[in-house]
Amino acid sequence: MKNKTLLLLILCCTIFSCSIKKNNNPISAPEISDNIYQYSVFTALANKIYDGTLCVADVKEKGDIGLGTFNGLNGEMIVCDGVVYQWLANGSVRTPADSELVPFTVVTFFEADKTIELANAEDYKHLKTFISSQLPSKNMPYAFKVKADFESLKCGSADKQEKPYTKTLSDALIDRPTFDLKNIKGTLVGFWYPEYIGKVNVAGFHLHFISDDKTQAGHVMEFKASNLKIEIDFCSGFAIELPETDAFKTEDFDLTQEYTNKK
Repeated sequence: MKNKTLLLLILCCTIFSCSIKKNNNPISAPEISDNIYQYSVFTALANKIYDGTLCVADVKEKGDIGLGTFNGLNGEMIVCDGVVYQWLANGSVRTPADSELVPFTVVTFFEADKTIELANAEDYKHLKTFISSQLPSKNMPYAFKVKADFESLKCGSADKQEKPYTKTLSDALIDRPTFDLKNIKGTLVGFWYPEYIGKVNVAGFHLHFISDDKTQAGHVMEFKASNLKIEIDFCSGFAIELPETDAFKTEDFDLTQEYTNKK
């Protein structure tokens, strides 16, 4: 029954993505630039489905900004301006080969529909509150690109898990590697999902960071910033592709497994 509920939600999101319109004219799914592409569902990641068959080259074909992780939960993925970066648990940034695989990613082709500026953000909550006040609807998804000067920034990575996978996502990230960065310029990329997204993804904000010099990155946990240029892409729908792996097909998902991106 739990799996049926999850699959129904996935089906609804997919139908929604295929029926959207741009400029009031129906268009076919491959032409939709404002669609968000998602590989797998967050519930699968939360339930130790840490391997996928989507390669980095495919990620680049699906969008030019976004986030995710790599097979084995090996660090954090940041997609910015069409380049895929990997922030490893040791605190280093690399550009993975096109052949490397991912279990979960969310990307889109970014086109800013609104640009706003904010002189100072005292913390992450401040930025969330400010952006939320600028969103035209709480029932649509959004993509973001935020350039800023960061007085301080706390980012997280993830330790690579070894097979057989025994730790759920929450357990794997309890002692996640974190890094406190100071006086650094860079870009936040990510998404805001409506509350109804349920188990398909994490509702609310989810942002990753990449520094201008491409030496620092990670999952955004907290920051203080100034000179923020906030670009917002009003997205039209979702396109979800599910992993065709035995692990995904046979796992009895525990829908109580949750993860909050505040961790």
